[in-house]
Amino acid sequence: MVLILRYTADLLEMRSFKRFETELAHLGFTHFQPLAPLRPWVQRYFHLRVATDLPQNIEQTFYPDGGTSLHFYFPTPALTQTLSGEEPQVLFHCGQSRHSHAFLPGIELMTVRFHPGGAFHLLGIELQDILSAASVTTIDATQLQLTGLEQLLSQLAQTNQPAQRIALLEHWLLQLNQQQFGAMLSRHKSAMVGLVQANLPKLIQTQASLEDFYKQLPLSRRQFERRFKQETGLSPAQLLQLNRVKIARNLLSQSPNLSLVQVAFDCGFYDQAHLHQHFVRVTQQTPGQYKKRKMSQISNPRSR
Repeated sequence: MVLILRYTADLLEMRSFKRFETELAHLGFTHFQPLAPLRPWVQRYFHLRVATDLPQNIEQTFYPDGGTSLHFYFPTPALTQTLSGEEPQVLFHCGQSRHSHAFLPGIELMTVRFHPGGAFHLLGIELQDILSAASVTTIDATQLQLTGLEQLLSQLAQTNQPAQRIALLEHWLLQLNQQQFGAMLSRHKSAMVGLVQANLPKLIQTQASLEDFYKQLPLSRRQFERRFKQETGLSPAQLLQLNRVKIARNLLSQSPNLSLVQVAFDCGFYDQAHLHQHFVRVTQQTPGQYKKRKMSQISNPRSR
């Protein structure tokens, strides 16, 4: 039987960005789409500039989806000051668990959100090594010895315009992309370039079967899983479940009147019990609790 879903994951993703603009308006939230050559690796750029007159810190909860992030925290003088002259702090976040972050009044933050495997290809970061060697999932990116990062930080300090900062950031990422691709070719790995990334769309289909997925690969399951873990820090099965929970969250946020049985079906779970099991594991709350909170936000927009 052919299953016809009433949505596409890409459409849900775009709607979620628009929802964030509303829900995070108090944080000065904006987002930017990457240039076409970077879209296989970069999902979005995010920018936050929190008002200085907020009475207290604002805490937001974030959920894992297999991606990683590079965060640039800018000095926080008066927002009317033209140039700070101080370089931003840059952190790399690679954790895959729910976490909360407190945003201070006046803080400015620019984030690069990578697709699963994107940081491996653009930054040369092997997540498996970091996650196995470090006790924390957020590290000072200057310790990663990324080519051109010091120059980028110096350039970013010379402007306070988000669009200009995004342009500088993209120029740096494009240079890294050319550098990484050239290095792979020089090591005669051209046949393996982009293998994980090319197969991600098939893997994260909500109705995907892992057994059918592995049969389509040009190499053994063990070889692919080893490479996948190296690039994403996850197994294919882990990423598939994270993506299903992500789509469930988007469905419950955008259509909270849907029954949980329907949500489970649309997201590829065997039944509502499996949705409940994986949803709690990722979000630390039940689908029913998440749905109730989202419905409360609709009736009371000030609630978060």
